[in-house]
Amino acid sequence: MTQPKMAKISRIRQLSPIWVVPIAAVLIGLWMLYNHQQQQGALLTLLTADAEGIVAGKTQIKSRSVDIGQVVSVELSRDLKQVIIKARMKPAITALLNADSQFWVVKPQVGRGGITGLNTLLSGVYIELQPGDSTQLQLQHQLLDTPPVAPADAPGIRVVLSTKESGGLAAGDPVLYRGYEVGTVEYSEFDLSLRRTQYQLYIREPFDVLVSENVRFWLSSGFSVDLTAEGLQVDVGSAATLLTGGVSFDLMQGWPAGSVVADGTEFQLFPNKQSIQDGLYSEFVEYLVFFDESVRGLKAGAPVEYRGVRVGTVTSVPFFFSIDKPFEVSLQQGIPVLIRIEAGRLYENLTLAQLRQELEKAVGRGMHATLKTGNLLTGALYIDLDINQEPVQDVELLALQAQQFSLSQSAGYPMLPTTRSGLSNIEQKVLMALDKINNLPVEQLLVQSEQTMQSTQILMQNASSMVAQLDALVANPQMQQLPAQLQQSLQDLQLMLAGLSPGSAAYDRLNGNLQTLDQVLREVQPLLQTLNQQSNALVFEAEAATDPQPKRAKQ
Repeated sequence: MTQPKMAKISRIRQLSPIWVVPIAAVLIGLWMLYNHQQQQGALLTLLTADAEGIVAGKTQIKSRSVDIGQVVSVELSRDLKQVIIKARMKPAITALLNADSQFWVVKPQVGRGGITGLNTLLSGVYIELQPGDSTQLQLQHQLLDTPPVAPADAPGIRVVLSTKESGGLAAGDPVLYRGYEVGTVEYSEFDLSLRRTQYQLYIREPFDVLVSENVRFWLSSGFSVDLTAEGLQVDVGSAATLLTGGVSFDLMQGWPAGSVVADGTEFQLFPNKQSIQDGLYSEFVEYLVFFDESVRGLKAGAPVEYRGVRVGTVTSVPFFFSIDKPFEVSLQQGIPVLIRIEAGRLYENLTLAQLRQELEKAVGRGMHATLKTGNLLTGALYIDLDINQEPVQDVELLALQAQQFSLSQSAGYPMLPTTRSGLSNIEQKVLMALDKINNLPVEQLLVQSEQTMQSTQILMQNASSMVAQLDALVANPQMQQLPAQLQQSLQDLQLMLAGLSPGSAAYDRLNGNLQTLDQVLREVQPLLQTLNQQSNALVFEAEAATDPQPKRAKQ
């Protein structure tokens, strides 16, 4: 019986061709993955505060109405304060994703420029890309709330306006040069550190050469009415600013244009064109004046004129400097007002030293300030300067001016004397006359008149008794023996006394005059009592007096 043979086992030294299939599959998969990544393009990240209308997998990114990408995800940031939008872009547009590129959402909007984005009512909102001219690649951008006014590389110039007041401008408002629209307001922001509002303006080419170093910018409202001491001023803007407003710029009259400014130059924004003109007078001499009459209607900015020519401006009404009792000072010395005499309003090339010297001479010659009404409709006042050649003789006025001079010196300002206006002088004289009437001894006059009437009545009675005695004397037979002349004299005296007896014309006329005098004094008595209660009742209507109330009987 033969034994079985053992199988000989040996290792295969070559790879099996079967491994070619999985290796090829892996290589093909890697190549497909690489090719897919290359065809997808860059992954863009957009940051915004609100993702209204944006849907992942649906919202498109467009540039000039061509699809260049699609939103792939919309999610909140880790701090939950903003929205992160990721979009896959096409490979061919990577060059558009630079540092100057701008993105915003296009949706239906109603603004100052009309209605926009109506085509998105059916298709949905989309994100618009406006590329810049930078060569630096940037894949993270801020999504703008509103579309930019002009592309970043648009030909023209951009300037910045700064103001401390609320300008009321908004993005899209027109920029005007002599009524012609040459640019647009791009955006506005408030600087917390400087507490100022800043606006960026875009002025398109070829009008950018008009922006030189000496131009001034001011708010251009559509329609404004201003009632000042100088009269009624009506300003009607262009049709572009009639509803929305805008900003205008131009050179001031007589100014050179200067050189063209660089991009990003900052200018001051003035509230109106008149304020620019007022701001030109930067050199002035300040004076402190005291008015002992009402200053209602006098406001800061009111003109200071010399015989109809404006020479300065009212700075502060009232001007309460560092004093302990301002109200007491106003009662005793008058209300202080700070004014300034501006050198540029007089004549050119006038230095402050020359201006002070001329003003000191004018004050020495009697120059004084007076309040006058500039507008009867609004009651606006202005200050008028004039020279009074007559020296002041009033002792009380000189003492008052000395006190005012001491206060002005303590405040650090020279004092300008003041006088009352014509209307105030008339009012003061009327009040003085009423005070004199009020101080008349009315009661004493009435008592003396009654005593005079009583004495007159006694005199008339005595005269009647004397006439009766003379009649008896003349009728006496013994009187016939007197000389004829004496008899004639007695008869003449009898006739004269008979003319004063009761029933005669002289007696009746004298009695009537006394009764008329008594009636006049009784009618004047209520008027004098009213003047005693209210001294200005002849000018202003007196208040009706209440009926006297009887006193209640004691219990």
